[in-house]
Amino acid sequence: MLQFANVYKTYDQQMVLEISSLRLERKIYWLQGINGSGKTTFLSMLAGLIPFKGDILLDGINLRKKPLSYRRLVNFAEAEPLYPDFITGLELVSFYQDIRKAANVQTDMLVNLFKMHRFLSMSVGTYSSGMIKKLSLLLAFIGKPSLILLDEPLATLDEGSVHILPDLIRAYNKEFKTCFIFSSHQPFKSYSLAINKILINEQSLQFIE
Repeated sequence: MLQFANVYKTYDQQMVLEISSLRLERKIYWLQGINGSGKTTFLSMLAGLIPFKGDILLDGINLRKKPLSYRRLVNFAEAEPLYPDFITGLELVSFYQDIRKAANVQTDMLVNLFKMHRFLSMSVGTYSSGMIKKLSLLLAFIGKPSLILLDEPLATLDEGSVHILPDLIRAYNKEFKTCFIFSSHQPFKSYSLAINKILINEQSLQFIE
């Protein structure tokens, strides 16, 4: 369960996002809002990447009070991920597998699904934007996180991966009870994916019936 209490974020003393109280169950949420409404800011706050006021709790763990314990429960794929050019895809995958204590069988499954075999031995600096996107998604699904955040996951993604992503989200939500929050300008092409919509409107969050 994800809980918010008196959470807000400001830039230059201007309110960007304010959440007085909100509770999210372990479901799948599509975060919607116009450009500049605060979607990426919200996801970055949840990932523990930027400071904020208030309290965010995941499975009872307070992000502000126990940041390391909280971050162990969260995986995040950014809209435009950046990795060191010199590191290989395999080194990144191995690193994530180690810190997430993931089994080889899970990592192999993800590599197969995203068809990354040919690229893992190459340095990330040689990757196209589509390959970088696939790598970031692969990394986001390593382990058994309580929360996976996906910022524009369909952008620059090839057609094959676009089709497998909804099935992967549904499988993790069903098997591991993983909560998903994703922002996307493109709709997911899956009628079997039960999605709850959240709208950022005038710096606040609300559910869309």
